Amino acid sequence: MSDARQLCPELWEENQRLQSLVELARTLADPGLTLDAKLQRAVEVLAQLARAERASLMVVEKDRLVVRAATDPRIIGLATPLSESTISTEVLRSGRPVYAKDISDSSFARVCRQGDQSNYRTGSLISLPLAVDQEVVGVLNLADKAGADFFSQEDLTLAQDTARQVANLIHFSVLHARLQEAYQELARTQQAKEDLMYMIFHDMKAPLTGVKEVMRLLGQPEALTPEERQQYLALAEGDLEQLWRRITNLLDLNRMDNDTLPVNPVELDLAALAREAASCLAAVAQVREVEIQVEAPAPVELEGDEDLVERILINLLFNALKFSSPEEGGGGRVLLRVRRQDGDALVEVEDTGPGVDPELGDDIFQRFAQGRPTRGSTGLGLYFCRRAAERLGGEVSYQNLPAGGACFWLRLPAPEEG
Repeated sequence: MSDARQLCPELWEENQRLQSLVELARTLADPGLTLDAKLQRAVEVLAQLARAERASLMVVEKDRLVVRAATDPRIIGLATPLSESTISTEVLRSGRPVYAKDISDSSFARVCRQGDQSNYRTGSLISLPLAVDQEVVGVLNLADKAGADFFSQEDLTLAQDTARQVANLIHFSVLHARLQEAYQELARTQQAKEDLMYMIFHDMKAPLTGVKEVMRLLGQPEALTPEERQQYLALAEGDLEQLWRRITNLLDLNRMDNDTLPVNPVELDLAALAREAASCLAAVAQVREVEIQVEAPAPVELEGDEDLVERILINLLFNALKFSSPEEGGGGRVLLRVRRQDGDALVEVEDTGPGVDPELGDDIFQRFAQGRPTRGSTGLGLYFCRRAAERLGGEVSYQNLPAGGACFWLRLPAPEEG
C-alpha cells in the first residue's frame, strides 16, 4: 500500500476517495441504520475526505436549518432560523458555496464571530450547498484543514465534487425517514380514531343499557311502588337525555368546525328558555339528588338560534348536575342565573362540584378534554358549547369559585332597545 502511494500519489488518493464514497453509499443505503446514524457516518467520511478538523451537516426542517450530524456532538440539534443572517443561511439562499482561507479577513468575519472575537475558533472554512434538482436541501460545513493553515482551491473543488455526489443520497435518506415518520403518524392517528369510536359507542351504550334495564323493571309493575316507578322513569329520562345530547353534538360538530351549520335567528327570551331547560332536567336533578335554583326574575330578550342556545344551556346544566351530585362528591346544589350585563345577555351556571383542574385551564374546551376523568363522558360537551356560542357571536367560559365548585357562563350579544 505504501509503495502504491509513493509511486502514484494522485491515483492513490483518488482510489481512497472512491473507496470512501462507496462506503458512504453503502452506509446510507443500510436499512438497519437509523437516519441519525447514517448522517453521522456521512459527516465523518466527508470530514476525512476533505481533511477537515471539524464538519457538520445541516438539513432544512420547516423554517430552520438544523444540525443533524457533526464531528462535534455538542452542536447536534442546534437550529438556525432561515431568517437569520449566517454563512449557512446565505449558502442556502444563494445556492453558492462560501470559501474563506481566513474568516477573520473575509466579509463574513462580523457574522461569524457574533460578539467576542475569542469565541470564534474557525480560521479557514468551506460551506457548501447540498442541492437536489436545483433545490438546496442542506448545507455541509468544513472547518480548518488538518495539517495546514487553510483549505486550498483544490480542496474546495474536491469538496464540491463530493457534495454533489452525496447530496442525492442524503436527501433520499431524509425523505425516507420523513416517509416513515408520516406512516407512523398515520398509524397513530388511525389507532386514535379507532379508540375514539370505541369510546363514543361504549359511552352511548351505557345510557341505552340503563333505559333497557328500566324498561325491564317497569314491565313488572307488581314489584314496584308508585314512588319507585316514578324514580325509574326519571332515571330513564335522564339516560335518554344524555344519549340525545351526545348524538346531536356529534352530528353538528363537524358542520360547526367547517362553518356550514345553519343559524336560524329568532326573537327569544333567554330567561324563559333557561327556566325551560331547568324544568327539562328536573327529573335528572331528582335522580342525582341535586337541587336546581333558578334566578331569572326579568325577561332578557335577544335574537339567536333557539335550538343552539337551548342545547348550550342543557349541556352546561347537565355537567353541573353531574359534578354537583353527592354520588360524585358534590354539594347537591346548582344555581342558574340569567341577567343583563354591559349590553350582553349572561347565563351563569354555578355548581357545587370539585371545580376544574387549574392545570387544564382553557384547554377544557378542546375536543375530548375533561375537567377530570369521568366515567361515561366523551369530552365533547364543552367543546360543542364553545363552538356553538362562537357561531352565535358570543362566548362560553368559566372560573373556579373561591368556596369550591365552578361557574360556567354563556354570554350573548343582546343590546337593549333604545
